[in-house]
Formats: sequence, C-alpha cells, structure tokens
Amino acid sequence: MTLRPSDTSTPVRGADEGGAADTGAPEADDRAAVDAPVDTGDRSVRSEHRADLGRSPGSSAETEPASGPLDATPAKGEPRPPEADRFLLAVAVDGEVLFAGPSAPDVVGVERDALVGSDLLDRVHPSDREPVADALSAVATSRTVTHRIRRASGGYTWVESVVDEELAPEFGGRIVTVRRVDVDRTFPERYRAFLEYGSDLVTVVDGDGVVVYESPSVAEVLGYEQGSTVGRSPLGYVHPDDRERVTERFYRALNEPDAAPTLEYRYRTADGGWVWLESRTRSLPADSPVGELLVNSRDVSARKARERRLTDRNERLDRFASIVSHDLRNPLSVIRGSMEMARLRGETGPLERGERAVDRIDRLVSELLTLARQGTGMDEPAEFALASVARDAWETAAGDDGDAQLVVARDARMYGDRGRTRQALENLFRNATEHAKPGASTDEGVGGGETRNGDESDGADDALTVLVTATERGFLVADDGIGIDPDDRESVFDSGFTTRADGTGYGLDIVREVVESHGWTVELRAPADGPVNLPDGRRLRLPDGACFEVCAPDPADADPEEPWIDA
Repeated sequence: MTLRPSDTSTPVRGADEGGAADTGAPEADDRAAVDAPVDTGDRSVRSEHRADLGRSPGSSAETEPASGPLDATPAKGEPRPPEADRFLLAVAVDGEVLFAGPSAPDVVGVERDALVGSDLLDRVHPSDREPVADALSAVATSRTVTHRIRRASGGYTWVESVVDEELAPEFGGRIVTVRRVDVDRTFPERYRAFLEYGSDLVTVVDGDGVVVYESPSVAEVLGYEQGSTVGRSPLGYVHPDDRERVTERFYRALNEPDAAPTLEYRYRTADGGWVWLESRTRSLPADSPVGELLVNSRDVSARKARERRLTDRNERLDRFASIVSHDLRNPLSVIRGSMEMARLRGETGPLERGERAVDRIDRLVSELLTLARQGTGMDEPAEFALASVARDAWETAAGDDGDAQLVVARDARMYGDRGRTRQALENLFRNATEHAKPGASTDEGVGGGETRNGDESDGADDALTVLVTATERGFLVADDGIGIDPDDRESVFDSGFTTRADGTGYGLDIVREVVESHGWTVELRAPADGPVNLPDGRRLRLPDGACFEVCAPDPADADPEEPWIDA
C-alpha cells in the first residue's frame, strides 16, 4: 500500500457517506481514504493515488517509499467528520501500533498518542486475540476479523478489522482498517429509534454469556455509559443474594432455545446502588448475526417498594387481628364476670377489677392503633430540636409525676417526623417513670422487679432522673432506676413481651417501629458497654438504669431528604 507525499492534506469523508461502508468490508482505496490524507486541491493527484492503490503488488509505485512526512491532521478550518465509525492503524507483525488515524478517539475513546507504541492485542478482548494475531502475522487465510476492542471507559465495542496483505514499507507494518459495527451495523437503522428512545433496557448476549450490545437506555436505567459493559458478563452486576438463582436461569436460557424465563432481581448501578429489574429472556435464531440471547429489562424498584409496604401492612393487620381476638377477649371476660358478681352479691369491690380491665383495654387499643399506623413513611418530615420534642413528650408522659425529673444535657438538630419521634420518647419516658423506680414491680422488659441494692425501698430514694442527650451517633434516653434483668435484654423489643400481668408488651415495640420507620436503629446499652462519646469530645458514663441509644446518620452522610440527626 502506498501513501504518497501529495496525500498530506485534509481527510476525505466519502468513506463514511457511502460506497464500501454500505456493503461490508471497504475496498483498499476506500480504507485509505478514511484516514489517509488527500490533497483536495489536486484532483489529478488523487486519481493517480487511486490508480496506484489498484496496481499489482509488484509494481514500482507500491514499493516506492514516501518522500515526505505523513501528516494525518485535518487542514485548518476543516472539521473532523462527526461520529466517525472507522479509523486506520499501522500495526507491526508483533502487534505494536506504529500509527493511528485521527478518527481513532471517536471509536475507542483513546487519544492517538496513547495508541501509538502500545500493543494492539492488549486492547483486544482476550477471547478474540488469536484471530487478530493470526491476521497480523499472515497465518490466517482471511484478513477480515470481527472482534471486540477495549474503550477508554473499560468496556468493549465490536469492530471489524481488515488487514492489508502487504506490509507498508513506510511503517514496517500492516495497514489495518478498523470499523465499528456494534451500534450502526448490528441493528437495522429503522429500529434504532425504538432502542434510543425506549425506557426498557435491551441487552444482547453471545454464546459465551457476555454482553455484545446494550441499548442507550442503559444510561437512564443503570447510569452506565453505553458500551461500557460490552464484553463483560452481566452476572457480575447481580446482587450476591440473587446471583445463584439468576445464574441458573441465565444459562438455562442460553442452552435451551425454547426457554423464556422472566426474572426479578437486584442489579448494581453505576453509583454503587441497587435497582430491581424484571428481565425476560429469549433465544435468538441460530443464524442470528448479533448474538445468542435477547434480554428485555425494566426497572421495577417502585413496584417492589409498594409490594414491600403492602406486605408489611398485611403483616401488621394480621398481628392486630390476632391480638384483638386473643388479648382483648380475656379482659372483657373479666369485666363481664365482675359485673355479674357485683349484681349477685350487691358488692362494689369486684367493680374495681372491672375498672382496671377497662383501663388495660383502653391502653391496648391505643397502642395497637399506633402499631397499625407505623411503616407508612413520614407523615410530615420537618427539622426540629431534640430538647424541644423531649420536653413536650415529658409533659404528656410524666408531667404529673413529682418524683421524676427530666434532664436534657446536649441538644441536637433532627430531621424527621416530629410527631412520631415524640411518640417514641413518650413511651420511653412512661416506661422509666412507671417501671424503673426503686421498689417498682416487675414490668415489660425495663426492670427486674428488685430494689437498687437488694433492700426494700422506704420511699426516701424514689426520685428518678431521666437523661436525654445527643451523642456522636444520635441521642440516648437513660435513667438511674433499677435497670433491666440481664435475662430480658434480648427480648425487650419483641412484640407483646412483658413481665407484668397487666402490661401490654407493646411500648418498646412502638419505639422500635418509630425509629426504624426513619431508617434509624435503636439499641439497649449497659454500663458494661463503656462510656458514650458526646459531640464535644467528652465521654459520658452510663447510669445504672436502662439506657436506649438511637443511632442515625448526620446530614453529610444521609441521602437527600432522608431523616438525620446533627449533634
């Protein structure tokens, strides 16, 4: 192949506009016209150049060395052809790139200077290197190779490389015309609009189980640049918990043409998150030129979230129905029996038992309704102060208790549902004031029913202090009461757990539900856990009583519009 001294001006665009580009592998003169510069001001020279390229290998024109330097840069004012799909390379027999045409960055995203001097085979997909190496070294009978080449983004794109039979003396290697075929040639032009503007993701997989094509919607659905996942197995992006199931169905679809499984699974996005995809796979015809398997996928994350909320709500309703049918039936029987006994005996004493049963029913109904309403998201998210909501909750839960006092040590800014946060604090305060005082009877998981030092209380030390303070991880509520029986520590948040005959067992369950509805966590701490770090760097020694710490992200770590606590 001859690159003449006069061929040193602007590139020709005809190769991208028709001719050999429409019929498969380009002819030798058209391949040269893609990147080899031609003097547009001298038509006779260009005609002579085409004639030289058509001569036999033995002609003197083809062996004549170029008398001038090769300059493949477009002339000043001449723009590079938009969206070029091909470029020229001069490659040594061992794969070293000696020259790269100006359209190379448009196809592979790598600058020409970075290509020159590199090993072309290192940029070829490992599964395709052998046929490319054979074509370069004249071992193969066919000089046209369809293979994958790595882009700057790390993914692969499909190209067709045509290797000249004769060495180019100017370079000491072979001229290779590289033409992109994965987007423009794989699918008919009239169908491309459906792929470009469709919201569903279309993926084509070859017989080795790797991606050969993904539609442009991959950027919208998953955040990946189109082509960046080409040459990779899609299974590597599937959530570990779903991978075994998806792998089995995936290879079944590859090996069984009649199989058309539909799968729902989690898939990793470009930012490291996960989305739920619903994918339907179908085998392509055996003579299909594009691949083995067609996968149509859509994002169903919103639907899965609705299903999860519906499941949670149904579980809550089932629990509510179970509690109503069982727990409320017993106190109602007590009320009926007490009233009947009072009428027969003419006594008012049994009516007191009925009143206590009525009080328990009232509390059960209130707490069960609270539980049934949890899990529906934040009603009115807003920013508020921990100290303010704590004092409001104290007035409701323990404002009339003269033997208990609230101490707010450090305040914090919070973003969440203020009403539900107040509800959780009310339950924590109520548990402390009713069950944590020295001499209190056994309760629903926040006390063991023993006095502070094993002695019966004489009433002198009944005062209780409840502490609320911000911590490095969120905030805590602690008291200096009798503490929690070690045997009950693992069960205090269980629904219905109680150690009292008249306890409901749902107070701390409501606390847990409120905290988790914000995406936070609550844990029970003990003095043995060591001091708690405060935002100002000091360390707080835990009181001897119960201590509940709520942990939440700060504004810098929380997702936008998600609840947080800023201490």
